[in-house]
Amino acid sequence: MTNKTPPVSPGPLLSVDGDPVFNEIWQAQALGISDTLVQNGVFSAGTWSQALGDALKQAKIEGEADDQENYYRCVLSALESLVMENSNINPQMLDEKLSDLEEERDHHARKTETR
Repeated sequence: MTNKTPPVSPGPLLSVDGDPVFNEIWQAQALGISDTLVQNGVFSAGTWSQALGDALKQAKIEGEADDQENYYRCVLSALESLVMENSNINPQMLDEKLSDLEEERDHHARKTETR
């Protein structure tokens, strides 16, 4: 009988400065969805880059904070716009999914605050 060390689960993906890349799961999911849509030809990487850049520029014009939370709000905004432009997804279904993601984000924030 051999003693096997249980696998160690990896920690969070870290950025260059050592902070987690994703504070919340929905952030990774949103970027994963956009990457999947690019890989499947729903829209191009250039189109995605332009839409995200436009959302970030608009947020800056509106005086939004230049922080990670706002960045991911812009990711969601750009993703929603491109999906609506490039697919036949029902807008109501998309709104429901986005609402679910926001609820998950809010739930995680509340859970984190209580720690």
